Amino acid sequence: MMDLTNVNRTDIRLGNLKPQIWVIFLAGILSYFLVQTDSYYERLTVFPETTVGASLNSLLFVIALFIIATIIYLIVKRGRLSILKYVLRFSFILSTFLLTNWYISKIVHFSHAEFFVDSLSLIISICLTILVWFTVYRRKGIIQTLTIGAIGSLIGTFLAFSIPLLSATILLLALVIYDVLSVYKGPIGKLSESIHLSEFTGAAFTFEDVTIGMGDVVFYSMLVSMAFKNFGISIYVISSLGVLLGAYWGMRMLKKRDFFPGLPLAILIGLIMMFSSVYLTNHITLP
Repeated sequence: MMDLTNVNRTDIRLGNLKPQIWVIFLAGILSYFLVQTDSYYERLTVFPETTVGASLNSLLFVIALFIIATIIYLIVKRGRLSILKYVLRFSFILSTFLLTNWYISKIVHFSHAEFFVDSLSLIISICLTILVWFTVYRRKGIIQTLTIGAIGSLIGTFLAFSIPLLSATILLLALVIYDVLSVYKGPIGKLSESIHLSEFTGAAFTFEDVTIGMGDVVFYSMLVSMAFKNFGISIYVISSLGVLLGAYWGMRMLKKRDFFPGLPLAILIGLIMMFSSVYLTNHITLP
């Protein structure tokens, strides 16, 4: 979800897209590296890669997100904001450690230094996690934005390589519907009425008065990484343009609304451009 930190609704411009550009660019770098490693990727899905199975996989993710959002809302409603902040901080740091350890293990495996994989991955992951903690919770401004965006990109790329194409596509479409309902009828919208998202450092970040939820950048990264993994760099570029176009359009909607779901426009346009370009590439032969 996106919202504004002040009442200036006229100053939405292309420069506000810098965090999204950074996140998508980093997702491309990570995807390129993971494609080159050609290693085994853990599957996060439970059901087989059929239409029904992919739908059930998506349903599990959406239910989990809804439960988490509802719990957060109830905690805030009961005035336990300090507890929630500590829980979110712990979750953010734990995710950072686990993800950096996963990526570093891929790097070590790719460099054929498996003998050092456990100890080296652990040491580097701890150091990086401490650095992330310092830049996110002890610093403000652009360095904090870049760091939070980078973690979102790490998560999104991991999901893209851990969830098969059909399940990932249905999941993104389901999240579009979920995001709209959650923001306007569900716990996220109610939460935003009680407290500003910028107070949840790590779960959201603010750049030039626009607050962007971590979930938005995670799934932007997931979409473009999915495009890179399955279709190559050219489709990645096209889908990235679609995501950026949708994200900018969404931010423009903040001129008329206090908040706006960050996923629907970006994800839908990104998916349409991705699959349209794949179709055209496969069915049109230039002379």
